[in-house]
Amino acid sequence: MNVRNMRTVFLAAMVTLAAVSGLRLVADVRAGDTDAAAIWIGLLLVVVILAVVFATMSRRVVSCAARAARHRPGMVVVPGFTTAEMRDIARHQGASARGWLAMGGSPVAVVVTPTELEVWGRLDDGPRWVVQRTPDGVTDGPAVYGGREVPAVWAHDGLTAVVLVPAYRPLPAMVGRVGADVDRAVAELSGTAPVPGAG
Repeated sequence: MNVRNMRTVFLAAMVTLAAVSGLRLVADVRAGDTDAAAIWIGLLLVVVILAVVFATMSRRVVSCAARAARHRPGMVVVPGFTTAEMRDIARHQGASARGWLAMGGSPVAVVVTPTELEVWGRLDDGPRWVVQRTPDGVTDGPAVYGGREVPAVWAHDGLTAVVLVPAYRPLPAMVGRVGADVDRAVAELSGTAPVPGAG
């Protein structure tokens, strides 16, 4: 299932759930069943909150990558979400972890320069720290994200690192479903991704 289909299915499910909940709420209120009405009100609130959270996080990861790209025109930018390991790495580097959730899930972007990988937060005007690009310095592997291990990308140079859940497709990435996006991010961060239009 491609991203567009996945987004359509997600939106259709949310709209259907909201519509059914709304209809049941009206029916229960008319029937005087306040207990059932309270349940449907709660369900509607959950649907609205989930929709707002997903839309906000999706927009934030896209804007984080776009902001980094504006500061580094022409460079490859890999969008992602932080993992739990990132706050510890930031502390070890003496860098800011401001705005990053302890269990991961905060927007991050990694800019690929000829010699370094720059780690950018959502509202940053410069990288928080850099990782030197080294041969075989970018790998895939599990990382802690939202209290569980999910596929992630690790880049390290022996002194520091960056770990992220790639978010080329923000909605699936929010729940840790990254699939082939990990391979794409490894290729882009290591400089082995095919150049568009080449060949």
